[in-house]
Amino acid sequence: MKQEAVVNHMSSEDWEVVKQGTWLYADEIVCGLRILRHGWYYGSGDYEDEESIREDREGEFYYIEYDSPTNPTEYKAGGGGYESLEEATAAAILATHGTISWLT
Repeated sequence: MKQEAVVNHMSSEDWEVVKQGTWLYADEIVCGLRILRHGWYYGSGDYEDEESIREDREGEFYYIEYDSPTNPTEYKAGGGGYESLEEATAAAILATHGTISWLT
C-alpha cells in the first residue's frame, strides 16, 4: 500500500511510508514512528567525510521518523540513509529499546 508522506510539513510523492508502528517514550508515552523510502541519500557535504558519506547518491534509501512525545501530529527525523528496510528496522528497534509494536 503506497501512502504519501508529509515530510518537513511538505507533502511529497517522493517519500513513501513502508512501515509504521508505535513505541514507548520513557517506557510510558505511546508515540508513533514510521520508516520511509526515498530515492536519494543526502550526504553530509563535509569535506572531511569519506565520499560515500559526503556526497548525495541516487538509489533506494530508508529514513526513520518518530512522533514527538508532546505533539503526536509532528514527526521528527530520527536518522536515515539506510540501504535496506531491514537495516532501518534494526536501527529503529535499537533506538527505541525494543518497545516497537509494528502496525504495517
